[in-house]
Amino acid sequence: MCIHNFTQEIANIQFSLADRVLEEDCFNSLDTVAGVDVSFSVDNQAIAAVVVLQLGDLEILEKRTLPVELFFPYIPGFLGVREADAVISVLNTLEHDFDVLMVNGHGVMHPRGFGLACQVGVLCDVPTIGVAKRLIDGRYIKRATQRHHAIGEFQLITENNNELGAFFKGKYVSVGHKISLKTALSIVKMTSVFKTPEPIRQTHILATETFKQELTSN
Repeated sequence: MCIHNFTQEIANIQFSLADRVLEEDCFNSLDTVAGVDVSFSVDNQAIAAVVVLQLGDLEILEKRTLPVELFFPYIPGFLGVREADAVISVLNTLEHDFDVLMVNGHGVMHPRGFGLACQVGVLCDVPTIGVAKRLIDGRYIKRATQRHHAIGEFQLITENNNELGAFFKGKYVSVGHKISLKTALSIVKMTSVFKTPEPIRQTHILATETFKQELTSN
């Protein structure tokens, strides 16, 4: 099977699974937030990392890393296929529970409405928020520029009168699963001490440092 036909089949699956995403708050408490990230090399050897924080003061409650191998190539729009298993594997090592998971990748602001944050949220049945550095195909770029965008304020991104997400401090935020956009944006703003929300920032630091240690020890 050629790669185009293969990716088209996966794209069709993404379209169908997007219907399972719930864009409403499906939790009783909001005390802890986790962040998850994957740091990898050209050889597909990776470190999946997760950090759990107290939402109020952003105190770190738990850190976990896990060496993993990524078997699917990096193709824009298919990060969920590449990294979801790694993310789920490291989440399974946690001792602490979390109320919401922040994922370094898109949620519904994805060409097929089913980014990495959606895939992890649906598979694990947990509330997730997608936080991405860039748009996948420029689809919303005219609605997501920094023009007329005040620092510290969200710029909502809409399509056909539907709010898909927002642009905030250079990041694209959208619902992953089981959370409303309003609540997702509130959590992102609450945790954005620096440019990157703290759950994602701390997890990226952990994954990168651990990966460097793995490289130097081998």
